Amino acid sequence: MTRAGRPTRTTPEAWVQAALDTIEESGVAGLAVEPVARRLGVSKGGFYHHFADRRALLRAALGLWEERFVVAQSARFEAIPDPRERLRSLLRLAIVELQPTVITKLMAADEDPDVAAALERATVRRLAMLERAFADLGLPAARARTRARLAYSAYLGMAQLARRPAAGLTDAGEAEAFLAELEALLQVD
Repeated sequence: MTRAGRPTRTTPEAWVQAALDTIEESGVAGLAVEPVARRLGVSKGGFYHHFADRRALLRAALGLWEERFVVAQSARFEAIPDPRERLRSLLRLAIVELQPTVITKLMAADEDPDVAAALERATVRRLAMLERAFADLGLPAARARTRARLAYSAYLGMAQLARRPAAGLTDAGEAEAFLAELEALLQVD
């Protein structure tokens, strides 16, 4: 420990979490070694013990985002045996429980090849999960694919609108009403 009570070294995991937090707050363009070091309360010199450069940190942060918000969430929802309940749970998370999300910051930086690749993998996995759920409800493949795209589009749109308070859902009642309408449109209810 330093005299100020701060750790002299941090783990790679701490750097990656701080990088992901920085992306959520400031976007991919705001990700730099110095602000992340400040967030951690350490000097930037320790960064180079774990990462070659900013690009390596970005890739690690993208990996953490995918693991937590794509892979782990997919596994959680895939474990729900009833497709109707699976879809309801997914839509509730996406519409009612939506918190500030990294995905909008990543979408704004999709010209970066690493970001674009992470978004592509996330999109493919999420659409496949939704499509399976709609197919499990008995829809033909083409209709299941269309409904999956509609549901995912609603999620992405609400994530964008949540960044603009005047356009987003302002209270729980409004979010619940929107969710009910979306479920009816998608014929999940």
